Amino acid sequence: MLNKKVLFMLAAILLYGCATAETATPKLQHALLTKPQSELIAQGIARLMRSENIAVADDVFMQRSLMVVDNVTKTDELGNPIMGKQLNMPDRYELLIKNDLCFVRHLDSKATEPLPDVKCKVNYN
Repeated sequence: MLNKKVLFMLAAILLYGCATAETATPKLQHALLTKPQSELIAQGIARLMRSENIAVADDVFMQRSLMVVDNVTKTDELGNPIMGKQLNMPDRYELLIKNDLCFVRHLDSKATEPLPDVKCKVNYN
């Protein structure tokens, strides 16, 4: 009798799992801006990286979901460039969308910042 109850409960749990799998949480998808919004993107990246706003091109994220920002050349306390190799890799960001909400993600750290005022659409390319 106990084995039948356990078997019935396992079957019920399995069926519930199959039913809820159909309504899975949507994933973040690559996105493109619907109109130029470089100032809002710069503000979002500044919040994400806890830094000052960076200069962002007017057409950023209009044709590609990826943006690459070259790191500034390192300088000494007098503002002169430091000679030698720059070991810092460029920062890469991607524009994402989930449920009509846009996000910017730093690719190396995977840190993600919502952009509630930005309008974007899924990039199907």
